[in-house]
Amino acid sequence: MRAFKFLLLLLITISLVACFGGKKSSKDKIVVSSQTKVKVDPSYNALREKYARMLGVPLDSITNVKLYAFIDEWLNTPYKWGGTDKNGIDCSAFIQKLLLEVYDISIPRVAVDQFFNRNVEKFRRSRYLVEGDLVFFHTVNERTISHVGLYLCNRQFINASSKGVTIANLDDPYWRTKYVSAGRVKVN
Repeated sequence: MRAFKFLLLLLITISLVACFGGKKSSKDKIVVSSQTKVKVDPSYNALREKYARMLGVPLDSITNVKLYAFIDEWLNTPYKWGGTDKNGIDCSAFIQKLLLEVYDISIPRVAVDQFFNRNVEKFRRSRYLVEGDLVFFHTVNERTISHVGLYLCNRQFINASSKGVTIANLDDPYWRTKYVSAGRVKVN
């Protein structure tokens, strides 16, 4: 039922954005499912081509330009535990910043608090993942959520790890053994 409500809200949001076209403010949200056909400004084709190639998906599936522009700006930023800026950032600060700047959604600062947030609906099966879902891992011990990323598509997610801000694959042996759950942020 919650998934149906989310989809309904998503379709209404897309309809409103399409109907009111006009000038977009910096507060406008771009929340688009990869299954929705949308027309994207051709000036973003280079960015879309880059990420379509990186993710191994068709160009038409890269529609959330705001998300990929954010990722492009932060890609390869070094990892720094407790860091919150371009000099170094950790996983939860990166996800907190991404959700706020791309989707205008506030979420707690620490991965475990993001996991237990009442606005994050958890589910275990990774086959239900859609762009924008959070993915949670236990990288320190098997009892604590200690890492978070944001799912993109094609089994790949963006995160800040010891390698810096990178795109990783859920099927990589390391991540596969550390995966705990996914979470879909509920829009109020």
